[in-house]
Amino acid sequence: MSRLMTKVATLATLALGFFNTIDAIGSAANYNGTLCADYVDYVVWVAPGLNMSYIEQSLVAQGMTKDALALLPESCLGTLMQYACSSAYPRIEATNQTGTYDVRFACKSTCEADVSACSSILTLAGKANLVPNCDSYIPGTTTTVPPGVLFQPDGTCNVVTSKSAPKTTTGNQTTGTTTGTATSACPAPFITDPMSGAGNTTANSDYCDLGCCLPCPAQYSLYHTDVLKTGYTITNIMRLISMILSFVVMVSYIFLPDKRSHPSALILYFSTCVFLFSVVVIFPLVNTRGMQCFDAINPSTQQNNLKCAIQGAILIFASIGTCSWCSALILNLHMHTVWNSAWFAKKYWLIHFVCWGYATAITAAALGMGQVKWEFATLCLISQEKSSSMFFYPMAAIIFPAFLVHVATFIHIARISAQAGVDSETMSRSTLSAGAAAVISHRRHVMMAIKIQWRAAVMAIFAILCVMFYWLFYFLQLKKIKPDTLKPHVRVFAVCLAQGTAHNTCADQLAPYLPPYGLMIAAEFLVSMIGSVIFIVFFKMTLFQEWGDWFGSISYLLGGKKRQQKEQDQFFVI
Repeated sequence: MSRLMTKVATLATLALGFFNTIDAIGSAANYNGTLCADYVDYVVWVAPGLNMSYIEQSLVAQGMTKDALALLPESCLGTLMQYACSSAYPRIEATNQTGTYDVRFACKSTCEADVSACSSILTLAGKANLVPNCDSYIPGTTTTVPPGVLFQPDGTCNVVTSKSAPKTTTGNQTTGTTTGTATSACPAPFITDPMSGAGNTTANSDYCDLGCCLPCPAQYSLYHTDVLKTGYTITNIMRLISMILSFVVMVSYIFLPDKRSHPSALILYFSTCVFLFSVVVIFPLVNTRGMQCFDAINPSTQQNNLKCAIQGAILIFASIGTCSWCSALILNLHMHTVWNSAWFAKKYWLIHFVCWGYATAITAAALGMGQVKWEFATLCLISQEKSSSMFFYPMAAIIFPAFLVHVATFIHIARISAQAGVDSETMSRSTLSAGAAAVISHRRHVMMAIKIQWRAAVMAIFAILCVMFYWLFYFLQLKKIKPDTLKPHVRVFAVCLAQGTAHNTCADQLAPYLPPYGLMIAAEFLVSMIGSVIFIVFFKMTLFQEWGDWFGSISYLLGGKKRQQKEQDQFFVI
């Protein structure tokens, strides 16, 4: 059987696919591979110049690896293996004539079953090359048996089934049972690429693949149903509360007497930036999806969505401004506490130039380079590609040095406080040397500074922690949702959905490749709290009293001349 001769037939007969009889020289071998071990239990015909190992490697090269096959649903896997194994390994069958054998090639019905069960799934999985054309030649036969062999009719073809599958007989063909039906082209929540039929074009290569697209906002579809929508609604409500509370603080420091003087003016400018940082929540509250998306697939950018450009510009300006004025608060505390200097009070023009000018320059650069777009949460910001160089590094350049200065300030405070526990404050100043008296005077100055400015210190620490946490999240986690990084995993997600698996179950399989849901919401919630924290820290009871006095004075002024004259007459009567 090492060299086989079958009866002669014309090439015309061969082209029609009736491969009962043809002269063919090849070899017969028992299957010794691994890929089709569960399907090939017969003597295999190997074409001249080929061997079993080469055929196996060819299948693997086409993408039929164990890892890839493990991702396919059972409804597709069985029919795919029947098609692939029957096509790659033709069957040798003995005839009534001694020394003559028939070679059975793959069945057309097996090919059609594979197309029906697997075409959509294989396309979604990026393995469209494995979907056969059942009206063409069997792959590989154009070189081994020129001009090629067509898929064969039932009763005269190579039927293979899984060794473990129950077998039923239909006509002259023995088949293994299969389950499942073909899936739709794009399983929900995927939508059909509106440009998939226009050559090789696509609506968006980042979010579309193989004719299917993730609807915008893309991240919402990759997590459990509606969890991101719910989470971001909560963070938006928190930001709205922060907007209202920071507005109260800002207005208080604008209208109340003595609040526009140093150092209260620093708090005024800081609270103004925090208010601007929070007020951007109005955009997604009015129309969340309109803020995130340009159309059904494409996310918003400053080029296609004016609201995205405006909101992004305000957010960038407010973020840099908040950090700038936070640093000014820290430096003022340091100068006042450590050096007993009022330098900041004398150089307000320079502080304004640095803080407002720095924020304006960063915002203008981002807009000028066209880098404002939506990629995360419900707000537009600088793109991930440029976020570090154009956003986080500029913030770090001011916030981290200020943080180190803050540490130095508290080291000084701790050292002075420790000395206070050793020295007696009740000692008469007349008995002290000039140097000792100066130490006690500085200590009292430091303790007074702490009493006056501890609120600014707490607010500065919280702002720094927010920036550091958000930056670390952005740097370490958010890069996972870059489209080019996520695309291979999204294909697996699509295959999972295509086989009818529940959305949340498929999302669980995708979860290791995404930023953790809790961390995403925590990062957004933390920065949304800044306005609320500034209110808690700075809106003390004395502000209520000052507002009462302010409204009282306004009421007095509105009382008119008669009321004022009456009060003056009462004074003269007394």
